[in-house]
Amino acid sequence: MTHRRIVITSLSLALVGLLGLSACGGSGEQAQQGAPGAPELPVRTLASSDFSVDNSYPAVIRGEDDAEIRPKVSGFITKVLVSEGQAVRPGQALFQLDDVTYRAAVNQAAASLSSAEAALSTAQLNERNSKELLAKNIISTSAYEEVANALRSATAGVAVAKANLTAARENLSFCTVSSPVAGVVGSINYRVGNLVSPQSAQALTQVSNTKQAFVYFSLSERELRSYTGGQVSGDLTALFPKVRLTLADGSSYPEEGTVKGVSGVIDRTTGSVTLRVDFPNAAGQLRSGGVGTVHLPARTTAAILVPQSATVEMLHKKFVYTLGSDGKVKFTEITVSPYDDGQSYTVTSGLKVGDRIVTAGTTTLREGMEIKALSEAEYAARQEAIQKQMMGGGAQRK
Repeated sequence: MTHRRIVITSLSLALVGLLGLSACGGSGEQAQQGAPGAPELPVRTLASSDFSVDNSYPAVIRGEDDAEIRPKVSGFITKVLVSEGQAVRPGQALFQLDDVTYRAAVNQAAASLSSAEAALSTAQLNERNSKELLAKNIISTSAYEEVANALRSATAGVAVAKANLTAARENLSFCTVSSPVAGVVGSINYRVGNLVSPQSAQALTQVSNTKQAFVYFSLSERELRSYTGGQVSGDLTALFPKVRLTLADGSSYPEEGTVKGVSGVIDRTTGSVTLRVDFPNAAGQLRSGGVGTVHLPARTTAAILVPQSATVEMLHKKFVYTLGSDGKVKFTEITVSPYDDGQSYTVTSGLKVGDRIVTAGTTTLREGMEIKALSEAEYAARQEAIQKQMMGGGAQRK
């Protein structure tokens, strides 16, 4: 019994030893197979190419001549001689104001002029008689000077009376409110019976000449410098390309516009500069007061483009991961153009032709991490295969 117990114990110890060795060997092999390797990520070698993008800006439309029609004198409107949307010519009557008071003022000024002219005739007669009496030493020099002064006063009185008559006649003419320009009539804000004056809150109406439409939009100072190559003085309009316009309903205006004006002052509140684009409008499709979107092309030659998805933004700065010859990534800051197409950035500094950047999986990277570079096509193929495998596995489980 003792011998048998010893043999069993020896066999048990040997078996435990073998199991222990086997377990140790298996753990070592599993650790070696599961050791994380360098991640496989897509890498792009940068090249240069020409890049063009249309930048869009909200815009307002004005007529070449937008004339606010306001009365120059106060009075009640007695007639409205036009209707909204009517085409008018320069000098055409638009409104008629009550002119009774102004006609009376003209008559009064005319009577005052007649009285002044009569007084002048009397003064002239007295001056001639006094001059003859002075020559005969019948009156003194001082007496003659008094008569001569009365003549000068009467002459001035006639001049004042003539000026008053001219002003009265002009005020009477202002009772007929006319259009200063050719164009179409806007909204009529006052009707017959309304009392209006030069200080009225609203204009009577507006007449707009839109044969040439002026479209206004704004650029930031940075964008302005980008379009003009840093030039901010002189004639900047020649530095801008042709402009297209999208109307409020989404349709495209058939004519191209030309930048004809650049504001010489930067708005203190917005930091922007206003530009004026002239569009031909012979068909009258553009109306003053309308809105739209202007499309201003920005072209860059020999541009370096990076996908927006490859960039990381921190503290309002943009970064990419560049890949060195040692296979390690570097967190690199870049600056980009303010213009983009929603998919790529145009790099202005931080990268050069021939640099390699990681285009996907950047959220898992750290400075100095080693990766295995794949072409973007290889990476896309592997991702597609993984997705198909996952979808197939899900179907099998169902």
